[in-house]
Amino acid sequence: MTLDRAPLRVAAAQAHALPGDVAENVATAAQLVRFAAAEGADVVVLPELFLSGYDLDVLRRDPSRCEIVPADPRLDDLLAACYSTRTVAVVGACVRRTSASRTSSVLVAGIDGEAHVAYDAEHLPPDARDVFTPGDHGCSVEVHGWRLGLGTRHDIGFPEHVRAATLDGCDVYLCSGMFTRGDEEHRRNLFLATRALENTCYTVLANHVGDTGDGPGCGRSAVFGPDGRPVAEAAADRVDVAVATLQDFEVDAARESLTMLSELPCAESRRERIKLD
Repeated sequence: MTLDRAPLRVAAAQAHALPGDVAENVATAAQLVRFAAAEGADVVVLPELFLSGYDLDVLRRDPSRCEIVPADPRLDDLLAACYSTRTVAVVGACVRRTSASRTSSVLVAGIDGEAHVAYDAEHLPPDARDVFTPGDHGCSVEVHGWRLGLGTRHDIGFPEHVRAATLDGCDVYLCSGMFTRGDEEHRRNLFLATRALENTCYTVLANHVGDTGDGPGCGRSAVFGPDGRPVAEAAADRVDVAVATLQDFEVDAARESLTMLSELPCAESRRERIKLD
């Protein structure tokens, strides 16, 4: 299929989020949006639980410090930044659902100056399952004719999650992530490239830098192309923004040569077993 949309500029932004300081993290997010917009970004992606700060112990001890609610006035600076720059922001936050229920969510701040709780993480790491209630459905958002799938660090570890977004018409998968140095950094390298290649879509990661409750964030927020190659990458250890232009011809070219989507396996395909002992 040949697509025909204007290019989309996407920024993957990273900074240090302060645990439990929603107001300060919102101010940082607004600064990143304004900076990315000056670089021509249409969409700015920020890390997982960025507005809350990624520290599960703080969330357990004092959830009211970390959570936001719909129409939370502390979001005003971020919403104003999106409205004034005509930019969409995608950012992770702890969202209060009931007095005893919270979700690890992805907020979308639109160019209309409104905040939408767009997606609740469906896949939660084991140490977060006593803190959050998992979501029960995926979410795609549309910006300038581009459909974008939403996910988090643990979501992108499941091939089915990104594939479901692609089958819903998404050519871009946005991951608000939380990858630390060491083994997590290794998985970051694999997941972003592999999910892009096997779905011939763009993948975008916004990651933490600095200390978090899980350890030091490894940064390296990035955009990968539909052939699995990195297009743009931020630094490993400082505030930074990686900006890339997404274009139809790159999606078309990848899907012409890489036919994984058009050759989906039959769910009940025959399989033979051979016993050798």
